[in-house]
Amino acid sequence: MDIIRPEMLTGEITRWDLLPLSFLKKSAYTGSKGALRYRIEKAVEEIPSGADASGEPQVKEITLLRVSTWNGPNAFDLTPAEEIRQKDFDFTDEALYNDIVSYLNEQRKMTQSV
Repeated sequence: MDIIRPEMLTGEITRWDLLPLSFLKKSAYTGSKGALRYRIEKAVEEIPSGADASGEPQVKEITLLRVSTWNGPNAFDLTPAEEIRQKDFDFTDEALYNDIVSYLNEQRKMTQSV
């Protein structure tokens, strides 16, 4: 007997639709819900952090989760770059399971209204 969760009836994306950070540390994850396609991947950005004692510029690396969304039916690699929307989030479980889930559901609703 299958268990039916409420989000299955509404079409919402939930934390159970996403893979954990341990997977995202090594590989990108792609998924879809209706016409929305999405990709979640680890991104490393370098930001300036001043200079050291000798005056050499220093950079600090920050690790982010980069979420790309686009309208289907094409895969990420076959979609023109100008049609892909991207947003960065903290590389944390909280961001993945709360902020990114909310963001994906907003994007899904926008895709449905197009």
